[in-house]
Amino acid sequence: MLSPVIIPGRSHGNCTVNDNPPVSCDNARMREIKHSALVAQPPRRLFDLINDIDSYPSFIPWCTRAKVLSRSDREIVATIGVQRGPLQSEFTTRNELEPDNRILMHLVDGPFKMLEGEWLLTPIPVTEGAGCRVQLTMKFAFKNALTAVLFEQKFAETASSLMDAFVARARTLPP
Repeated sequence: MLSPVIIPGRSHGNCTVNDNPPVSCDNARMREIKHSALVAQPPRRLFDLINDIDSYPSFIPWCTRAKVLSRSDREIVATIGVQRGPLQSEFTTRNELEPDNRILMHLVDGPFKMLEGEWLLTPIPVTEGAGCRVQLTMKFAFKNALTAVLFEQKFAETASSLMDAFVARARTLPP
């Protein structure tokens, strides 16, 4: 039997690894990521692009699959498959829609203890037409402390690259 080992250099509370139980953790760390960008597209176009979940695998490099489970004017429930380096998983979110303004993401299922997100679209005047400021905030914590140690940084990088993928896609659309 392995003796408990404290995982150094991480602020995961009192996390230990041994064989029985495999992992215990009193308090997994919550991470928050914020990114924003100015895009020469109106908020409506960005709102539609963010909600075109079925097309995610075509322009988000780490998205292996995207399936909309239900859709209404006010809500979308969808599952996203993720593969980036050794990180391979999928998660399901319920997205509350405020047309042309905001999308709130809430975890339904996946490897997270907590996953929340917000897309905020703010109109801005540009010299030739409409534009908007796009802001993405994501908060997450993994259920399992060992998973957190192994994949937290990789998921943070993945979440951070999401804004880049949407901005690049928006730039391919006509103004």
